[in-house]
Amino acid sequence: MTVAEIKNGIEQSSPEERAYLAAFIKHLARKDDPAYQTELARLNDEIDRGGKFSLAQTKRLHETLKAEGL
Repeated sequence: MTVAEIKNGIEQSSPEERAYLAAFIKHLARKDDPAYQTELARLNDEIDRGGKFSLAQTKRLHETLKAEGL
């Protein structure tokens, strides 16, 4: 697949797909960065200790992001 084909595919994608792709590309660019790996490990530890969002919090966040077009 060429870069032109990839760009064309992105242009034809939905806003939701573009947001996912942007996040994925950002992750790929940082995945080997030790500071990023440390932050991911910290966040996973926080989740393991119970630092999670409730369903109500998740719904509020979703509505906020949706209203902002994200």
